[in-house]
Amino acid sequence: MSAPHDPSALSVNLAAVPSHGARVAVSAAGEVFGFPEAEFEIVGGLRLRGRLDRLERDGFRLRARLGGELRLECVRCLGSVPLDVDEEVDLVYLPRVAESGALGGGERALEASDMNVSFYDEDRLELAETVWEQLHLALPVKPLCSSDCLGLCSSCGADRNRHPRCGCDENTGRSDRSGLGVLRDLAGFTEIPG
Repeated sequence: MSAPHDPSALSVNLAAVPSHGARVAVSAAGEVFGFPEAEFEIVGGLRLRGRLDRLERDGFRLRARLGGELRLECVRCLGSVPLDVDEEVDLVYLPRVAESGALGGGERALEASDMNVSFYDEDRLELAETVWEQLHLALPVKPLCSSDCLGLCSSCGADRNRHPRCGCDENTGRSDRSGLGVLRDLAGFTEIPG
């Protein structure tokens, strides 16, 4: 049995989830999720498949797999970096009114078990929010097109992977073609021997 959800809103009506739980199966194009501008592009669509179970007390547990493909930007050369996403999702959802009690109220240090707790409002679980969070957790800190990416030339901006010899002086980092090189020549500046 699939969890009762509105596919266009990507939300689950938690009041309709039976006591024995329900399957969750969502496949949608990236645009359907309504994500704001992000540092990645969703290629094709995303899939969230798993199970939503009721907890003994108020709350639910979602155990699922999130899959899809993202396109990121290399931090060195700004080239395209494909990233296959296949992440395990294991989250506990509690009603927002229980938020302060669930985390002990007041200020305290977070524990590992607190990282898997999220909250819902008015018997609705917004799957788009869950997917957004899980995608961000799957992103590498510094996406690279390859571990030996040469990046961009600091003078002319050429992709050093495609043009390793862009014409810039490797010692000074200057190019006779660069705008700063032209200005230097026009102003009559000369280098002082070091």
